[in-house]
Amino acid sequence: MIAFALPPLPEEPPVSQIPPLDGLNASYTPAQIRRNRLILIGLVLVVAGMVVFWALGPYDTKDQSATLKAGDCFENIGTDKEAKTKKLDCTDPHADYKVLKMDKNAVVDTLACSDVPGTTGSLTQSGSGKWFVVCFKANDESSEGSKK
Repeated sequence: MIAFALPPLPEEPPVSQIPPLDGLNASYTPAQIRRNRLILIGLVLVVAGMVVFWALGPYDTKDQSATLKAGDCFENIGTDKEAKTKKLDCTDPHADYKVLKMDKNAVVDTLACSDVPGTTGSLTQSGSGKWFVVCFKANDESSEGSKK
C-alpha cells in the first residue's frame, strides 16, 4: 500500500499583522511624502499656468489694433509681418496711416476691404479672441504722411 502525504497548509497571519488598507504606506518616509507632494503641486501649477496662457493668450498692451475705428490714424510699431499699431492724432508726424474701415466680423482682408475706396493696405489680426480687419490708406494729414 502506498501512502500519500499532503504538505501542511500555510497558516494565515493573525488579523493584527495585516496592514490597514486606508493607512499610510510605511515604506515612505515623511520626507519622501513631502517631496512627492511638492512635485505634485509643482506639476499642477505648471499645467494651470499653461491653461491660463492658452486661454488668455499673449497680451501685448502696446498693440492698439483692436481699438481702431474709421477716421483714426496710427503708426506701425511692429514689423510688416507682425504689425502692432499705436493710435496717434492724425496731425502727428508719426501717424503714417488712416483707418478707412474697421470690420470686427471679417476674417479675410481682401473681401472686407474690396468695397472701400482708397484702401492701400489692410491689417488682419486676432485681438481678445476675435478676428478683425482694418482697411487703411496713407495718412495725408500728417506732415510726413507720404514717407512710407
